[in-house]
Amino acid sequence: MDLFARLRAAFAVGDTTDPLGRSLVIEQFRILRKQVPVLYAVLLVDSISVALVLPLTVSAWLRFGLPTALLALCLLRLVQWLRLKTVDVTPEQAHGELRRTRVVAGLLNAGFVVWILALFATVDPGLRAPIALLVFMGCIGTAYCLGSFPAASLLTMLIAGTPIATVLLVSGDGIMISLGINLLLLLVLLGRMINTNFRSFVQLIQAHSSLIQEGERARAAEQTATAVAERFDRALNNMSQGLCFFDDDQRLIVCNRRYLEIYDLDPEAVPPGMKLNDIVDLRYSAGSAPKISKEQYLVWRNSDPVIAQNSDTTVELTNGRIVRIRHRPMEGRGWVATHEDITERHRTEMALAEATAAAEQAEAAARAAHSHLTEALEVVPEGLAVFDKDDRLVLWNSQYADFYAASEEALATGTPFESILRAGLARGQYPEAIGREDEWLTERLARHALPRYSHEQHLPDDRWIRVEERRTADGGSIGVRIDITDLKRREASFRLLFEENPLPMWVVDTTTRQLLAVNAAMCRHYGYRREDLLLMSEQQLECGPSDDLVDFELHRTAGGDLIQVAIESRPLQYEGRLAHVCVAFDITERNRAQERISYLASHDVLTELPNRTALNQHLSAAFERAEVTGSGFAVLCIDLDHFKEINDLFGHAVGDAVLREASRRLQEAAQGCYVARVGGDEFIGITEQEPMSASAELLATKMRAAFEDPIVVDGHGLKLDLCVGAALFPRDADNIVSLLANADAALYRAKHEGRGAIRLFTSAMDQQLRERRALEHDLRFAVERGELYLDYQPQQHRDGHTTGYEALVRWRHPDRGIIPPGEFIPVAERSGSIAQIDDWVLMEACREAASWDQPFRIAVNVSAAQFRRENLDAQVRKALRESGLAPARLEVEITEGVLIEDVSRAKRTMQSLKSLGILIALDDFGTGYSSLSYVEAFPLDRIKVDRSFVASLGQSERSLAIVRAIIGLAHGLGVPVLAEGIETKDQMSLLI
Repeated sequence: MDLFARLRAAFAVGDTTDPLGRSLVIEQFRILRKQVPVLYAVLLVDSISVALVLPLTVSAWLRFGLPTALLALCLLRLVQWLRLKTVDVTPEQAHGELRRTRVVAGLLNAGFVVWILALFATVDPGLRAPIALLVFMGCIGTAYCLGSFPAASLLTMLIAGTPIATVLLVSGDGIMISLGINLLLLLVLLGRMINTNFRSFVQLIQAHSSLIQEGERARAAEQTATAVAERFDRALNNMSQGLCFFDDDQRLIVCNRRYLEIYDLDPEAVPPGMKLNDIVDLRYSAGSAPKISKEQYLVWRNSDPVIAQNSDTTVELTNGRIVRIRHRPMEGRGWVATHEDITERHRTEMALAEATAAAEQAEAAARAAHSHLTEALEVVPEGLAVFDKDDRLVLWNSQYADFYAASEEALATGTPFESILRAGLARGQYPEAIGREDEWLTERLARHALPRYSHEQHLPDDRWIRVEERRTADGGSIGVRIDITDLKRREASFRLLFEENPLPMWVVDTTTRQLLAVNAAMCRHYGYRREDLLLMSEQQLECGPSDDLVDFELHRTAGGDLIQVAIESRPLQYEGRLAHVCVAFDITERNRAQERISYLASHDVLTELPNRTALNQHLSAAFERAEVTGSGFAVLCIDLDHFKEINDLFGHAVGDAVLREASRRLQEAAQGCYVARVGGDEFIGITEQEPMSASAELLATKMRAAFEDPIVVDGHGLKLDLCVGAALFPRDADNIVSLLANADAALYRAKHEGRGAIRLFTSAMDQQLRERRALEHDLRFAVERGELYLDYQPQQHRDGHTTGYEALVRWRHPDRGIIPPGEFIPVAERSGSIAQIDDWVLMEACREAASWDQPFRIAVNVSAAQFRRENLDAQVRKALRESGLAPARLEVEITEGVLIEDVSRAKRTMQSLKSLGILIALDDFGTGYSSLSYVEAFPLDRIKVDRSFVASLGQSERSLAIVRAIIGLAHGLGVPVLAEGIETKDQMSLLI
């Protein structure tokens, strides 16, 4: 069995199950691919040589037939090997070719042996030795060519060489026997040589394989080293800390980018090999050195304890930074140090220093890093979980476990994500999955596989979390769970506030402006159904582009009505979309009211003509326009004649109607020119038509013509006329104030010259205007300067004795002398100084009367303006109190005009005066309406007949009849009568 196994091993092809066998088979095939042409050339030469030495007596078949067949097989194999010359084969393919080569070698050698043995039987014995030698040499050559393939080489020697040598041994011829023995010995030696060479070849292949493996390992080690170096470089320059290495001579070995950034050093200025002292110089130049001198720092830095011992030092630099330095000595006097900027987190860095001080080995550092990461996760208020690339749980924090308390048993390192979900489903962890667990699980795993995903998750006890998941570069994932329960509750409150709010509200997409939600108030206010609104955008509600000059937007309702809305909006996230929540305040009515208020502020309420405010604005615009264009304009002051009488006679209601109709006629006559009402019956007209003088007179004439027909009110035909005064810009004035004053002066002249007059301003009027203004100015200070005084006109009984005095005011001007009341009282009434004069007259008259020895009455005239004041009774009460005059001694005189303005108000005022105990007299009776109903309606104590009637006594029987009629009627009503201005006994006799 051992011999059989050895023979089998000797002729075996080889093994492809181990790397050495595979390499050996490939190398054998490669050598054979080079040696096969030589092999078959040897066989060809050997066959031809044998054929040539054979005698002609040998048959042609034996001589050429069999060799030709064998040579054909050789040529076929030669072609096959030539085809494989450039083909890369696998070990298995090479093994198959070697096996075929072994078989072909056996067949060829067997064929040649048969041929040779047949020749031995037919040729002369003397030729057997040469033929044997020729064939044996071919066998030796074939074995040599197949030397790298011992299985085929030994098989060749065994099949081809051994039979020939055996035939020679048994031939009986001494020379043949000797030749056979030598041939056998040569076969043995060649076989040993082939085996020895093959073993060396195998060793060589083994050594070559070892070298290849070592080379691959070396290349792998080089690649690993390169990768490690690259990672080291990346790690070095991506560290948050500065790192530096120094050798025994205090020369820089290497430093990272962060080290240079911390100390504001230029990378080009700090090359490897630079001395520590030079780097310190650069740091002091850059202002990034410690707050000590350079010499002190170097002494400290070069001291043996600092260099030879581990140290952690916190240093404050001159630029304000705080740097923590970890110094670690190396063999010799070199060291490695890390530098970290802890300016903003100094306290935190001190705590972290203790945790990282001992992290010198990779495994210990990993454990420390894991510990820090775990602690950091516990500090985070959100739930965090990390899964590896196989979706197995790596680590998580307590907040994550609290969110998924029902799945807490499944939260263990290495648990698949799907298993955690299934555990939660089994315990009802996910209310939204109840009844559809498998479908929910499939959807959840699909979302988990996405590179990034975010969604809201409902948990038991009405708890809500937002899930944020993100895939990492290594295929793992990081999950964040944020508690949004309060947010959801606020959203619910928002929805409730949103839906129940009485104001229109809606949520709109920020990008598309599509309506996303609307409340019931909006549906009601805009008149749309909710589903219709949700199909609309904000643009469909708007009516025209928005105007930056207004604070509202114009919207259209479903009914087509336009509404003005002020919109307030705030950004928010709505169902994962960027949106705005808007609330609309309908300010349509408010704006209409404001417009009405604005209109009323610039227009007269009664006539709806522009008022004085609007007039001032129009005048300013006209003035600016005229200055720019070099044109001009005319201002007309218009006054209605006889209006006061109409107002007094028919009352304010009729007067208001007359003013409205007068305004309409003035506007109509103006034909586009500006008309404004500035007072009771005062109007202003403005025309810019050229020529100014003619256009002003034409406009005034048209306005007068408009009043040719009476104004009919309540069946009364009331005749009015106009007085118009005009001034031109820039001819008559260079500013608005002077222009108005000059127009008013022209009106003043027109009124003095007669009713219905039209006058343009002249320089003479300007002089009169200045005099009147000077008079107004002086009159304002007449009381303060003591320029006013009182004359006392006696009042006598018909029997001749004096019963009282009437106080008459006079003005002693320092320059003009005595000015009669007829001149300064109208001026006082127009300028407003009358109130001050009235108060002074009342107080002065009471004070003077109180000083008299006799208890005479004192009569004081009350002007219309004073009577209209609400505090007339208070002023009278004050005068009586301060003067000490008895109320029964004071008599106030009023005219008919003040009674007809407002009868009810006049009655209240007179009653309040009567309650003080004073007397009231009706002055100038007979010149106005002379209605005896006043005598009956008002609490009058006396009637005064106007002096115009008294002056006509003895000259006009008509005047005498009127006076006697008044006296008779008054006596019939029991009211005393006082006649003014009796200067002669004849006048007195006529009245008695």
